[in-house]
Amino acid sequence: MSSISIIGLGNMASALAGRALAGGNAVEIIGRDPAKAKELAGALGGATVGTAGAAPAGDIVISLGLRPMDTGQLAMTRTLENTGLLMLGLVAHSVKHTNFFLDVSILS
Repeated sequence: MSSISIIGLGNMASALAGRALAGGNAVEIIGRDPAKAKELAGALGGATVGTAGAAPAGDIVISLGLRPMDTGQLAMTRTLENTGLLMLGLVAHSVKHTNFFLDVSILS
């Protein structure tokens, strides 16, 4: 018997949870709407509802020994991805080590 956590409350999550329960597994349902999660768990009979939810991204970053920083809106991701590629290029072609950082200062 395995313990399975399913994130989501839609048709696919419901089908997966039903199959997992039928296979004798312990199932935990996690969703943004606790009432819907409880409703789905009740309909399936035997599933439990996750109360903690997913760990905040900052907690995951801290567990890796890093410092989380808020970079603003989601649109900023493209810039951050390109910055990561720039750093990889520097390591591969010129700097040859990873003991460096890029600093950004925003003047107001």
